[in-house]
Amino acid sequence: MKIASVQMQPKVGNFERNFSFIKTMVEEAANRKADIVLFPELALSGYTFDVEVLKSGAEFFQKISDELIRLSRKYDMAAVLGTPRILKGKLRNSLAVIKKKREILFYDKTHLFRNENEIFDPGDNFLVFRFKNVIFGPLLCYEIGFPEISRILALHGAQVILASFAFGRLRERIYDTATRARAIENGVYLVTSSTVGKGVMDFLGKSRIVHPSGKVMEELKNGEGVIISDIDLSVLDHYRYEEQGDSHAYFKRRRPELYYEIPSLRYPICHD
Repeated sequence: MKIASVQMQPKVGNFERNFSFIKTMVEEAANRKADIVLFPELALSGYTFDVEVLKSGAEFFQKISDELIRLSRKYDMAAVLGTPRILKGKLRNSLAVIKKKREILFYDKTHLFRNENEIFDPGDNFLVFRFKNVIFGPLLCYEIGFPEISRILALHGAQVILASFAFGRLRERIYDTATRARAIENGVYLVTSSTVGKGVMDFLGKSRIVHPSGKVMEELKNGEGVIISDIDLSVLDHYRYEEQGDSHAYFKRRRPELYYEIPSLRYPICHD
């Protein structure tokens, strides 16, 4: 399977421009035979604390959702896109999963960062979904620092973790360490899609695709663009269960009976 990650500098409130760029990147990823493409956190609206912009962005998403489904069907490709949405009258910081079906799946950010707590309602569920016989688990930005999330996704079958970011350059060390660590700990591929440029903060960029060994397979340090990697799922069992070579075999040596204070499988999770 080929996975694409887009790095972009969304223009806050310029939904038409952002959507035009998104469509261009979908087409480029399709031309390079990608099966799924990941976009940054709040890619459609731009990362902002302006409530009115976010509400307008959520309304704009509703207007273009059918076109996203058509693109997914046209290119036989899934897209995972950061967008604000409104649920029960409250704003959510969400990832929309478009995978050819009429129904769009949503993952709402469960762990909010700093000012986000004043704007968004947190989500209450994690999500794993299947596309072309590969199981994916999404998360958003700050959540990379909560190892429980990635582990829960992996225990529920995720082979690839899709992580959308609007991450500050001042915390680059955290990003570099945590993205590698989550891949290693869980024996998964980890794909990040990052915002770049300046806005409410100096955004890091550095979109990357990380191998289960922790090696960075592809990375786009600066500027807008797309990276693509062909992943080999047959190596996952090696890194999870085989005690040889460069394997860590953490899944083989887990002792869940000792982790009763962390009810890892009691969290609500949606499967598709």
